[in-house]
Amino acid sequence: MLKDNGSTFLQGKSVLVTGGGTGIGRAIALAMARRGGTVFISGRRREPLDDTAALIKEAGGICHCVEADVTNEKDVRRLMVTVRETFGGLDVLVNNAGLFRTGRVHDMSTDDFDLMFSVNVRGVFLVAKEAIHLMQDRAGANIINISSIAGTRTDPGMGVYEASKAAVNTLTKVMAKELAPLSIRVNAIAPGPTATSGLDAGDPAKGEEARQQFATAVPFGRLGQPDEVARLAVFIASPEADFISGSITSIDGAMGY
Repeated sequence: MLKDNGSTFLQGKSVLVTGGGTGIGRAIALAMARRGGTVFISGRRREPLDDTAALIKEAGGICHCVEADVTNEKDVRRLMVTVRETFGGLDVLVNNAGLFRTGRVHDMSTDDFDLMFSVNVRGVFLVAKEAIHLMQDRAGANIINISSIAGTRTDPGMGVYEASKAAVNTLTKVMAKELAPLSIRVNAIAPGPTATSGLDAGDPAKGEEARQQFATAVPFGRLGQPDEVARLAVFIASPEADFISGSITSIDGAMGY
């Protein structure tokens, strides 16, 4: 059975994690299930979703998979219909789906620019916009956007990615104010370099080199782990954080801004 020393504050509640099949999304889905939540995970590829669901179900948790592209409005609406018809509402939304590409502004292709903003910004907008209708009047409802410390940095070769995450930070702060009258909290988590396949930046052959470079840049001398980000997500989603809204919380091993 799923057991954890923490509380089961999500018992009888639902959680949606976009990009929940791998990396940080998988870790968050598992962590939320340990707190008793009925977990919905979405993504464009079925196999990793099934793998994550199997881990949760084998441990005694509840998980539903929905293939959906967060950049596609019809997919997002279908995703929300599934959540509503299965559970009746939504208590926690984790906007985790994201894309990482590097390149100088004058070298970045327009396709990569459009894709990064489509996933990282449009995806957050579309999913939150539709989810809010399922979150109203649910005590403790909250949204967590997975941003990045890149959203406050200006590093050569990272400009487009950093701009997309800066947009996520702005949306987070604005939504926090707009949704406060509905008692929906909105926060963002800004990880530093984390040990996921996303560090490949679109080129798996360079993945190990990228990991070593990022680890060297972190004062703690290592990459963050998905489980560490997941523990922070659990705290932000919990009643312990019920007056925290509009925050951008870094988890970066002192890498800083």
